[in-house]
Amino acid sequence: MSITSTFFGRTQSGRDVYLYTLENKNGMRVEVIEYGCAVKSIIVPDRTRGARDVVLGYATLEDYELATASVGAFVGRVANRIENAVFTVEGKTYHLAQNNGKNHLHGVLNKTVFHASVEDDRLALRYTSPDGEEGFPGTVEICVTYTLTDENALVMDYTATTDETTILNFTNHSYFNLEGAESGSIEEQTLMIRAKEFCEGNEETCPTGRILPVAGTPFDFTKEKPIGRDLFSDDPQLRMAHGYDHNFVLDKDYGELALVATAYSARTGIVMDTYTTQPGMQLYTANFLGNDTQPGKTGAMHANYQAFCLETQHYPCTPSHPEFPSIEVHPDEEYHETTIYKFSVR
Repeated sequence: MSITSTFFGRTQSGRDVYLYTLENKNGMRVEVIEYGCAVKSIIVPDRTRGARDVVLGYATLEDYELATASVGAFVGRVANRIENAVFTVEGKTYHLAQNNGKNHLHGVLNKTVFHASVEDDRLALRYTSPDGEEGFPGTVEICVTYTLTDENALVMDYTATTDETTILNFTNHSYFNLEGAESGSIEEQTLMIRAKEFCEGNEETCPTGRILPVAGTPFDFTKEKPIGRDLFSDDPQLRMAHGYDHNFVLDKDYGELALVATAYSARTGIVMDTYTTQPGMQLYTANFLGNDTQPGKTGAMHANYQAFCLETQHYPCTPSHPEFPSIEVHPDEEYHETTIYKFSVR
């Protein structure tokens, strides 16, 4: 595998940002930028031995800075929502920015410049999040690594340490379309998720605390089915979110690296298997992507339902639900999670 770098642009604040290209012996390529650790492109072989870029992205650094969607980005300190933008750790209450209605969503790491270095066969991106950033406690040392294997697997490792007890929940927010980044709707592409339960959401898509069975509902992806089959059905959960924007409780042991989802395009033959150590995964069908302010990398504006996200993570709004797996991290611990997106052709 080779890793090369090129200058990508300079931020409005004057920071230089570089783009790194990872390429394996099969010709699969992954482009990553230091801004938000964003995955700009994933170029994989299709059934005809052509090449398809299967993730959305932007053409310029300015677009990444101005965009309102976290396309391709590493998000945190806490991915997904924190209800009412407030949480308590060790008896102390912390207030965050209400950037999603009255809730806090995803954080600012997607708009942060990381420092990248090539270490053996991996790309490592680091950032020190200072105590009090966004209102979170603790100085947190974050390392995001990307490794591209000769089995066409993109391995993403997230590690972090803190000098005081805090909460962390990282994920990657790539938008996938297995027929090509700008090819249109993903409704005919199929998906299997190894989850017999999902988190019921309220009108703001925050979990109510009820864990519901998927059986007999549009949320049953235990067998491969088209993403669009039930997308617009008259289900109150789907009407509330304008599509899928829900956390699936994965059928695996806590911390185990396991296969949790398989996506497939019959048109291109591309298969994407997702593996993770995380206990949950948010399926998001780009229900509001059409609101993005910036065009995609081919020049066209993004559209709703143009892509799907498989955001491996802990459950949303965990601070409001002590019964959920904890996201607290203590000074004597290391946060470590792994997610793999592996591509093949059927």
